[in-house]
Amino acid sequence: MRARIYSTIISVLFLLILGGIFYLQILRWPLYHGLSERNHIRLIPFEGLRGTIYDRNGLPIVDNRLSFDVVIIPQEVENTDRTYGRLANILGTSQGRIESIVKKNYYAPFAPIVIASDVNKDTAFTLEEMKQELPGVLVQSQALRWYVYGERTSHVIGYLSLINREELERLRDYGYSMSDLVGRSGVERIYDGYLRGKAGGMQVEVDATGRLVKVLGNKNPTKGRDITLTLDAKLQAYVADCLTGLKGAAVVMDPDNGDILALASSPMFDSNIFTDPNNNDIAADLVRAGSRPLLNRAINGQYPPGSTFKLVVATAALETKKITPHTTFVCDGVFELGNAEFNCWKEGGHGPQDLEQGIVHSCNVYFYNTGRKAGPDIIADYAQRFGLGKPTGIDLIGESSGLVPSPAWKRSRRNEKWYEGETINYAIGQGYLLVTPLQMAEVVSVFASGGSAPKPHLIKKIGSSEVSVPKPRQVNVSKKTLDMIRSAMRQVVDSAEGTGQRARVEGVSVAAKTGTAQNPQGEPHAWFVGYAPADKPKVVMVVLIEHGGHGGYIAADISKKVIEFIRDNTEILKAK
Repeated sequence: MRARIYSTIISVLFLLILGGIFYLQILRWPLYHGLSERNHIRLIPFEGLRGTIYDRNGLPIVDNRLSFDVVIIPQEVENTDRTYGRLANILGTSQGRIESIVKKNYYAPFAPIVIASDVNKDTAFTLEEMKQELPGVLVQSQALRWYVYGERTSHVIGYLSLINREELERLRDYGYSMSDLVGRSGVERIYDGYLRGKAGGMQVEVDATGRLVKVLGNKNPTKGRDITLTLDAKLQAYVADCLTGLKGAAVVMDPDNGDILALASSPMFDSNIFTDPNNNDIAADLVRAGSRPLLNRAINGQYPPGSTFKLVVATAALETKKITPHTTFVCDGVFELGNAEFNCWKEGGHGPQDLEQGIVHSCNVYFYNTGRKAGPDIIADYAQRFGLGKPTGIDLIGESSGLVPSPAWKRSRRNEKWYEGETINYAIGQGYLLVTPLQMAEVVSVFASGGSAPKPHLIKKIGSSEVSVPKPRQVNVSKKTLDMIRSAMRQVVDSAEGTGQRARVEGVSVAAKTGTAQNPQGEPHAWFVGYAPADKPKVVMVVLIEHGGHGGYIAADISKKVIEFIRDNTEILKAK
């Protein structure tokens, strides 16, 4: 009886063992086979190069330069203490720091660990010469994003930084990984999907200790697509240099098709800072800086346009027949409205002024009268026709809309009545009205092109494919009105009494309007908007200098320098 019980117990145990073996070997085989495969097969990723960014003439603005990283392959290091000590002396760091980096980044015995990034060539050559003495220490070359013109193209091009957790969750399905750099602003951001290279990799087999057995496969990385911009790199650099030490922005654009030839904002920042992890503190300081160097004032800065807005007011009044070119107002230096007085910028006044004289002398009293005749609704209507109050649509992220006020806007937004004194301020580009420098480039283009407003854009080609240029938007303004204002703009520069005479350029006729925008925080902002040549415009020029004083001085001086540079160093004015 006892033998039978033992036999039954043994049989049951045997069946349980068989069942376990069946469960593990048959039923659970796919799971354990997969785990085994993943345990002895590893993938080493290789980064794909980002595309190069060129200017309109084929000059690289952003490229990938060669850099040298010092790496350690743990399984090949023979004497850890001696190797780390000698390596620390060469790199000018401590042995403890190297040990800490290895411990933190260890993945597998065969996987290289970066000890120092972007070391100088002398250090790289020294380590190469000591290769036999330092087994397991290698110098690897890699491509590092290089912004050729540094801070001078920063606001157009933008910069790169490591992808964050939220972006990774959103972009993981598109092939992004935790170590990827992504565009943060400018062209790098908006065209990130084109510029980003496709990663490759090497599949290897390792043994139970993690050591390399053999290479199973290899996939080469693919470079991202190159991009060609409408910018002229040399002109861009010169315009940026003209703004050094100032706060402001400048735009140079083709008035026929909207090609941005230069777009600069100051203060600037060096895009190269953000590609080096060693510069994290510098990058953080840029973000916190009170001067706001990361702000692209050309598309994000919103300012009252001052007297440059008189071009729009004059157009509105002429088109609605509130005035004629011969309508004359007498300026004695003061305009009275009830008990309030509104001054002209010229003490004592300009005397009798017709429309052309009002524009040439930038007479405030003339435009107080003109604006009052037109009224705020007509002024707002024409401001919107010229493209103010909404983004231009340039291919950059975060463009500001500006603000075109009206009585209806004030009632709905502020629940307040519009006063006639506000119309007086409106007529000279003050009050609630806000514009960006790029919007003013679009406004001036209407006069330069003879009635059309191009869509500003930066991209000329993606790879070898030309990017279609958006058709300019037609602005419903008569040729007679445009010709009248164009003639006055030319006299702003050519006349001995013109406010823009400092912008005269030998051999190139310039048409323009200056502006001095009052600013409650201090000195007024200086504006200069214009185009050249005056008879056959090839470029539109806008300069805005914060706290720059009268627009006929520093802003006009910069514009003159830029047009002279275009004349002497580019083919732009000679183009068809």
